[in-house]
Amino acid sequence: MRHTKALLTLAVLGLGTPAPGQGRADLVLLDAPRGAWLATVKEGAVVTVLEQRDGWRRVRVEGWTMAPAGAPPDVSVQPPPAGPSALPGAAPTGARVRGVLAPDIRSGGSAGANLLVLLVRESAALLADHRRAGEDCRARVGDKDREIEGLRADLERALNSSDNFREAATRNDRMRTRLRAAEKERQLIVQECRGKAQDIFERAAVQRAISDGGGRFEFEGVEPGRYGVVALEPSGERPRSWSFECLIAGAEARVLDPSADRAGFEADWGLR
Repeated sequence: MRHTKALLTLAVLGLGTPAPGQGRADLVLLDAPRGAWLATVKEGAVVTVLEQRDGWRRVRVEGWTMAPAGAPPDVSVQPPPAGPSALPGAAPTGARVRGVLAPDIRSGGSAGANLLVLLVRESAALLADHRRAGEDCRARVGDKDREIEGLRADLERALNSSDNFREAATRNDRMRTRLRAAEKERQLIVQECRGKAQDIFERAAVQRAISDGGGRFEFEGVEPGRYGVVALEPSGERPRSWSFECLIAGAEARVLDPSADRAGFEADWGLR
């Protein structure tokens, strides 16, 4: 097994900065200011700044990659092409739409790998259905949050509720049990609501794709019209979602910009 030394000089690199109140975050690499996601560099990696302007830095990152088995020494290894390979036969008509489920530039993290990505044709009925479901879900989560807040306040008072320590401890245990149950119920509500959002967009999907290990996805033969592109992580401590919007006017290739093409709605209504 051999390793190949890699020296990467990026034309322009966006360095992700932690959100207020957070610690240092991983660095998110973009191919241009506000451009497409390339990779995430873990905190502590050696990054050489070559240039800084307009709040962006062009940098150089040096590291090692695994060499393919049987590759000759000093061979230049080319990355695999983004998206699925073309199938033999006639080329599809319509536009090709590509994008990346990139991590949040503020908090870092990994790309959205191996996720179902849905291309949906936007309509007033779809957006209204999604909005109504979101209002109901936010109300349910809000009610549960208020219940949890009240239980936490009761728990603070439980130990001081009696001069009898054993009685106070028993009340404290009961309050903790109720609090854990309420927190579990909240998790189930969020899971149910995220599943409802997934169902809404799946019913309206005109194409489906699976993102690759770097979060890249591609749709071919997209007819003219206004579309949304959505993906939701099915699980995790804080599952994420991605939402894009784009207008296809002809058969041109379209690469979705993580910032400029961000949709005006959150697929999962921001529920965590």
